Amino acid sequence: MIEDLTHRIMAIAYCSRWLTNRRRYRKKDGRIRNMGGVGDIPRELAALFVPQAVQLEMRLERCGAIWVGRAVGDAAEGTMWLSAPTPHCLVLHHDVTPRADMELSEASTGPYACACALGDDALRCSRTCGLPIRPLGPGAGGGGELATFVERAPREHVSSLLAGRPYRSRSIIVLPEFFDELDRRYPGEFSGVFSSFGDVSSRDERLAIARALAAVPERPPREAGGELALRATVDAMAASLAASRAGGTATGEGDLVRRARDAIELAVGSGEAPTGVGELADRLYVSRSRLCAAFKRETGESVGAFGRRLRAERACELLRDRALGVADVAVLLGYPSPSAFDHAFSQATGMSPSAWRKVTIS
Repeated sequence: MIEDLTHRIMAIAYCSRWLTNRRRYRKKDGRIRNMGGVGDIPRELAALFVPQAVQLEMRLERCGAIWVGRAVGDAAEGTMWLSAPTPHCLVLHHDVTPRADMELSEASTGPYACACALGDDALRCSRTCGLPIRPLGPGAGGGGELATFVERAPREHVSSLLAGRPYRSRSIIVLPEFFDELDRRYPGEFSGVFSSFGDVSSRDERLAIARALAAVPERPPREAGGELALRATVDAMAASLAASRAGGTATGEGDLVRRARDAIELAVGSGEAPTGVGELADRLYVSRSRLCAAFKRETGESVGAFGRRLRAERACELLRDRALGVADVAVLLGYPSPSAFDHAFSQATGMSPSAWRKVTIS
């Protein structure tokens, strides 16, 4: 059954800054509707194609598990299709040519990673609009330039499209939750894979991405099993990237823990409180449970214990400087008050800062 989404897409067009928040949508039948996504595609993924569809005047129709669009207005000519084979993944293909020069406004609502094959004009456009594109070289069979990138926070950008130029691309887009789900099923095996989209460095990683994008067809896979084939393609890419990051005997956890340690050490060295587990997990795009388990396995102590020990060691270094009072050391370490510093230091060392200084320096 084909579901015509033209009016729904047009309603979304008037939402505040292309789904970047959860505010009200355009009136329909005299009512204000709240919409989280398009069909069964969540809002985080819908935000990545709805603005394009609206501004290019695409008519989107649902054909089973595949959404198919074609330009029906004066803005452009061409087609697009897309599918969400899992709730946290989007496969997207588009081939459009603007009829006149235009500025295409787009926005994301949160972090996502993308692997794509871009035609020449699409690559130029992606670079000039500010996306952190990392070219990987040409794809197989003239399928465009391979590239990856990671968007780490919500952002808006404007792309300048030129009249008569073909903008072609194939994309596989994943949210951090895609790898969180895999990690729950296969603990520790997919650590750091999300971030690796921004740092593809090995031949095996490039080949995994090239194979996956080559398997994305130009025409929408409407045949039976089409969506399942797309899911298999994405899963195979994720598995290959995980295997490559693991490097045979080493696990991806080592890199994750190293980056976590670096962040904590930087905070303490800058006179701030050690970065907390929640903030670290958000920065590294992993779940709290994955980060805590990996950190404990690699270091033998918890994230919190590591931060407290590091801060106490830094306090000892500063206390050896007789020119600094205890209150000065508290300020340099980012404590809200000398009493807070005294309490934390006493818990870590078994004596107050003043007592430690007297015993150690005298």
